[in-house]
Amino acid sequence: MSGEGRSFLSQPGAFLVSSPPGPTPAPHTARLAYRLGYSTEIFSTFASMSALVGRSASTAVASCLAAGYCTTHPDVVRVVAKNLALLGHPGGSPDAARVFRNFAVTLADYFWLAGKTQEQAHELADIEGSLPTLKTGAILATGHFGFFEFGALALTRVGIPVSIVTDAEPTPGLGRWRADYRARWGAQTIELGNDAFSSLRAAEAITAGRFAAMLVDRPVGGRSLAIGLPGGSIPFSMAPAILSWMTGCPIIPVSVRRTDRERYAVRTGTPVMADRSLPRDEALAACTREVAAALIGDIQRDPLQWYQFVPLSR
Repeated sequence: MSGEGRSFLSQPGAFLVSSPPGPTPAPHTARLAYRLGYSTEIFSTFASMSALVGRSASTAVASCLAAGYCTTHPDVVRVVAKNLALLGHPGGSPDAARVFRNFAVTLADYFWLAGKTQEQAHELADIEGSLPTLKTGAILATGHFGFFEFGALALTRVGIPVSIVTDAEPTPGLGRWRADYRARWGAQTIELGNDAFSSLRAAEAITAGRFAAMLVDRPVGGRSLAIGLPGGSIPFSMAPAILSWMTGCPIIPVSVRRTDRERYAVRTGTPVMADRSLPRDEALAACTREVAAALIGDIQRDPLQWYQFVPLSR
């Protein structure tokens, strides 16, 4: 999923913007590996190669690439180690390197599944929990955890109409590539623009009965709320709470983690709603904290599948 977010949640949060203060390493989008790799040509090439060599070989190649990246980008490894420390995880750089390996393996599956049907992809999914019967749509809130986009795509297989809400890709061509990828599995793409009204497309999809999926644990714009963690705090997007307030629909926390059996467990949590009987700001903050509690709980159970490569701490 893409887009725009704890007992330790009892700490009061403040509304804030999402960019961390102070000096930071160069953003990942400015790095050569990102600029070369995050393109239509590379995505198409990796998908074609994966179809030829198969899943196991793709995983092996991805693991080697991850090891090379960690060797050449120690500053990014340190950023990941600091993010793990926010969760109370003390593993340091060795565990941070395992995060890169896990992410690379997930990307390998992403490209391998590009050549598979919806039915073949669903064979890798174990759906835990149940979705409520609704007369309207809902919001699927997830984090940069596991194979997050796979969750929304897997739910289309069980009859859930999903629209993935995402920021614009670096190029229109890559945006079309990824939208076509999702469409093959029955998921629509809602690409947000810079105008104030683009988010209304997500609200329209929800009122039309669709489930709008969005990432919430690394907001890049809009309102966010500081969520307390054992080692600090991070911003969570308030977009789901705002949409819930606007439409009266529930928010369903969703997490997707890779299991030891090389499958993906798609877990749906208890629905959350913005309480419109409360003052608006109070309701939005309380709703965001509930969503964060559900997602952070899942992340803390398997922190090495939390893919945060930029500084998060406040």
